[in-house]
Order: sequence, then structure tokens, then C-alpha cells
Amino acid sequence: ESELIGTLPPYPYWPDRGYEAHQHNLELTLQGKIDRRGFELMLRRKDGQLISVLFQVSPLVDNHGQQTGWMAAMTDITERQRSNEQLAASHERFVAVLDGLDAAVSVSDLDQNEVLFANGHYRQRYGLDPSQSRFCDSVQYARRRNLPSDASVELDLQERHDQHWLHLRDRPIKWVDGRTVRMEIATDITDKVQGEEMYRQQLDKLQTTSRLITMGEMASSLAHELNQPLAAISNYCNGCVARIEAGTTTPQELLGVMQKASTQAERAGTIIRRIREFVKKSEPDRTTCPVSDIIDATIGFADIDARKNGVQLQLDIAADLPPVVADRIMIEQVLLNLLRNAIEAMHATPMAQRQLLLQVRSTVKGQLQVSVIDRGHGITPQVQEKLFAPFFTTKPHGMGMGLNICRSIIEFHHGQLWVEPNPEGGSVFRFTLPLAN
Repeated sequence: ESELIGTLPPYPYWPDRGYEAHQHNLELTLQGKIDRRGFELMLRRKDGQLISVLFQVSPLVDNHGQQTGWMAAMTDITERQRSNEQLAASHERFVAVLDGLDAAVSVSDLDQNEVLFANGHYRQRYGLDPSQSRFCDSVQYARRRNLPSDASVELDLQERHDQHWLHLRDRPIKWVDGRTVRMEIATDITDKVQGEEMYRQQLDKLQTTSRLITMGEMASSLAHELNQPLAAISNYCNGCVARIEAGTTTPQELLGVMQKASTQAERAGTIIRRIREFVKKSEPDRTTCPVSDIIDATIGFADIDARKNGVQLQLDIAADLPPVVADRIMIEQVLLNLLRNAIEAMHATPMAQRQLLLQVRSTVKGQLQVSVIDRGHGITPQVQEKLFAPFFTTKPHGMGMGLNICRSIIEFHHGQLWVEPNPEGGSVFRFTLPLAN
């Protein structure tokens, strides 16, 4: 106290730097122009430590109402100021992190239709003025007006204003004042969606090409298969002509012959119709279809190759199978590819052992499981690891895309395709499909 009473400026508690600012504040104080709430300044303690204080001044008035001096109070706010600085720095780091995200992050009060927080990506995406701190939440309000306030949502949608695809994660949170608000994180997935669509288109083209190649490889067998009913039709018709010319027949006798010719024509028409349906280009169409339709159409082709190569094709189909949700042509393509591979794998198998079993069951997991079981040469573990990789083949003239396409088709249908050894020799290829129920 003795060290301060009677001293004149500069006072000993003023720091070495900033005399001018302190002198200015002192002059404003003596003129009564200082803010009554006080002001902050830096002072030096006796031990030399610098502290931040809140300096408040009020006039000292005697009993007669005359001002006789000034009364000052200094409050140490060093810790409070340090806490505020740390909080501000933490807030800056928090905002910097959110602004650095490649996503639009926002917090909104749906009741007030107001955005309480928006990171830089959100402001830029929706054209919000960076200088403003409050916004009308028209974008999120339109998306959320039909959602329960306590619902958490995760979905993909396409924006109307720029046609971009967004992956949205939206959930309720407690705001700093205790009210329940909504936080939304919107990630632009346009490139991913476009990439998936491009992949799907390329896969469609590849599947169509693969089916055309399959029919090309079976051309000679299909020609032979068609020649049989066509030759029968020709024979029946020539026989009818000969009888009519000789005048040795009756309409009743001709009727039976013509019915047989008609049956052979239907057989030829069925083969041609299956080829046309198999190779035609169409968009994937997953619908509910009976398992028997897929099996019958595929066996119609596979049996041609099986008979040509001396393979006994056996069927083990469970009764009363529920329908599946699938693109029928695509699944026929997978099944035919597996059956033809199995037939080729038995080219060195003794004729008596060339048995190919097609087994179809429903599983406890609500799936259809199809198994193609051959007695061929089998697959080594080294080959099995790469079997489904693109462009890997064990055939001299193969493209190495057949099994890769098959797996892509099955995965497109939310199923699985795998291979395992046949305990009796050979291989077992299995795939699953979701049942309609």
C-alpha cells in the first residue's frame, strides 16, 4: 500500500509496454468518459507476472453530493480469459475439422425452421451467405417434414436442383440449450452412383456378349437338334403327299400323320424361341418367377450338350419350391454356364461315370440353393483361389470371363456363388438366390 499511495503515472503496475494505452485509459477515466461496465487491460504484479484484469471505475461522492475522487476496482480475469481463449481455439479447431469434411454438415431446429449450424461445405452447396449466422432451413425442412422427430434416418436420394446424389445420415441430438434438434450429414455420392451405373451397363453388354458366344459354341449341336424335328416334318409331309397322289388314304389316316408333324414343328419352335429369349438384349428385370421355369429352359439347352458328350444329366429338384426374385434370363445364363463347364470337365472321365447332377433345395435361411455336381477332373486349391477372377481360364481358348460374369450376376441378385470339392471326385458349384417369401 505504501508503495502505491502518492505515486504518479506511470504507475508501477503498468507493464513496460503499452504506456500510451494505459495513459489514454486514465485520461478517459478522469474525464468520466469510461464505460461503467469497465474495460480489460494487462497489469503487472509485484513479482513481475502479467495478469489480465477487469478495471471498473466509479466516482467517489461525499455526504454533500460532491465528487471528491474516484474509486477503482480490479478483478483478476486471467484464468477466465485463458479459458475463453482455449474455448475459442477449440471451437476454431472443431469448425476447421467440419469445414474440412467432404460432406455438408448442419444442425437444424425443425420447429423454428432454422439452421443453427452449417459447415462450409453446406453453405457452399446451398448458396448460403457466409457472413450470416442464421438461416431458414428450407432444404432440410422439405426432406424431414414427414419424419418423426425422434427417428434416425439413413438413405440415398437425388437432389432436384442439381440432380446430384446424396447419402444422408440424419438423427436427433441435444443442442447446447437443451432442446432437441436434428443433425444431418450429407455426402455427395454422385460419382459412385454414376460409376455403379456405368459398371451395370458394361456388365449388361458383357452378359449379352457371353450369351451370344455360348449360342455360337453350341451352334452345331443346336443345328443338329433342329434338324431332327425338321427332318421328321419333311418325312411326314412327303408321306402325306404320296398317299394323296396315290389315292390310297382317307382323312382320318392323314389326321394322325399331320398331328405328328405338328408336334415336331412345336418342338422346333420351342428350341428357336429359347434361343431368341436367351440371346436378346434386355434390361435386368428382377421379378417373381417359378424355379421350374428356369430349370426347364436351361435343361432344354444343357441336355443337348450332355447327350452329345455322353453325359447322364440327372435332376434332384425339391417339391413345392417357392418362387424366386430374379431376372430369369440372367439366372438361366449362370446355370447353363455351370452345366456346360461341368460337361466339359468330364471329357476325360470314363463314359460309365459321366454323371452330372443338378440339385435344387430351399435352405433354412430362406434362400434357394442350386448345386451343379460333376464327376470331372476337379479343381486344385491353387486354381480355386483364382477361379472367379476376370480373365483367368484353364481352357485353351477360353476368355476367362464366364465364371466372373456368373458371380457378378448372382451378387447382383444378393446371392453367393462358390465352389467346393466333390467327395466322390469332381467339383460342386453352388449358388443361392433369395426366395420370394
